Amino acid sequence: MNKYMSFVTIACCLPFIIWGISGIGPTFDDYTSLQSTWYIQISDPGYFFPDCIRRPWDFLFGCLLGYFPFLFPALNHIVIILGHTANTMLVYHLSRQLKINTVATNIAILFFFFSPATLGATLACDGLNQTFAQLWGLLSLWFYLKGKYKWWIVCIILAVFSKENGLAWAIVGPIISYGFRLEEKRQALRHGYIGIGVAVAYLMLMALLTLSGIFGISYDEQYAELSMTDHLKDFVQLMAYTWVPLDFMSAVYQPTRNWTLVAITAMMCLPFLMLLCRQWRLLKQRQPWSLIACFFILISPHLITLVSIMHNYAALSMAALIIAYLVGHLTEKRLLMIAFGLYMTAALFTDIRHYVAARQSGELSRQMAMQVINSTDKPIEKALCISIDDEAEPRYSNFCVRPVDAFAWGLAVRHYSHYEWKTQISTIALPIYDEQHIKSLADSALHNGNEAVWVVGHNGNKVKIIQP
Repeated sequence: MNKYMSFVTIACCLPFIIWGISGIGPTFDDYTSLQSTWYIQISDPGYFFPDCIRRPWDFLFGCLLGYFPFLFPALNHIVIILGHTANTMLVYHLSRQLKINTVATNIAILFFFFSPATLGATLACDGLNQTFAQLWGLLSLWFYLKGKYKWWIVCIILAVFSKENGLAWAIVGPIISYGFRLEEKRQALRHGYIGIGVAVAYLMLMALLTLSGIFGISYDEQYAELSMTDHLKDFVQLMAYTWVPLDFMSAVYQPTRNWTLVAITAMMCLPFLMLLCRQWRLLKQRQPWSLIACFFILISPHLITLVSIMHNYAALSMAALIIAYLVGHLTEKRLLMIAFGLYMTAALFTDIRHYVAARQSGELSRQMAMQVINSTDKPIEKALCISIDDEAEPRYSNFCVRPVDAFAWGLAVRHYSHYEWKTQISTIALPIYDEQHIKSLADSALHNGNEAVWVVGHNGNKVKIIQP
């Protein structure tokens, strides 16, 4: 097998992937992340100042889009997919550096590039931080294995500045280097202590900035109020999305539930997964255990808080290296090619299904915004958005969003007016639809200077517009 076969495949697909993903419109949190048009959306820089300290690259990207809002979200998608491609190349170089054979390396990078576990990051407008935390982390590992320890530290810091979970890369290098017998235990421990020292220094700095009262870094309560059952569910979800590319949309999203598709894609995955499991005898060696340990280290920041589909990306490169190592010891090449071909067919089918759903969600956001814009004679300076937030309504991550999330508290109107509507939007979330309550809220809002009230979530994909 040609050592560049996988890259040729990816290169042929990449233009079509960039074209397709660039057309996915923003929804929900895409409009409020630091990687959106922050200078236009937020008038008070102090509102996001703490976040620009923690994630400077997101902040600078948002500044760029603030000056050139027409680039959002296409630029986000292009940079994310290019970052993902760079990560794929780093997985290739790391696999070769660990002396894994050509066939196994090709399989690993195809797995990494096309895995449905990437979709939470690569199909989202705000996946920039997750993608580049991985990129700098992989670079830190590459420099470490090359013996360039100063650049190892620099890349760890850059990974943390991309996203906090990048801190986990601080000890990945020493563990893998020792596991693959590239350095002695004493040297690996010394470098491990240096990595831990970098992590502790960063955490202490963030704690001091928080306690000072100047940088009020806050976290969503849902990240802290989790039971052991919640953590167990998160763990199962993470493992399933990482290793089994079945059609999860047909399993977990009720409006598109189709157990036949779930069963077919699961059966297509099974032969390859069984081949991997047959390599259990390799667990007598320390090489695979070092990769497995690093997999859990990289995902641990999310396992102790909250796992979403985007977070599966954090340790996916390590999963690819685990596959490379296991496959590299298989001798049944023909059976391997057939099994992996079925596995990739299931993965590509799942990719396409989720891409179509994400594109439809973005289109829903556009339609709802254009309904308001086309129904209004002139730009509105001040509006109230009332969201009927029915938690029982089905949704599925950033792929299949609810209409209330697609409208994004009215921020979709700003975006699809090309930011000519610099509307000051107040928001109210109501758990149930109550005509009389909404009427009284609307009357009060109009009386207090609002030019319109937008009610979403009560009538399918339509926005109820109330004006004087």
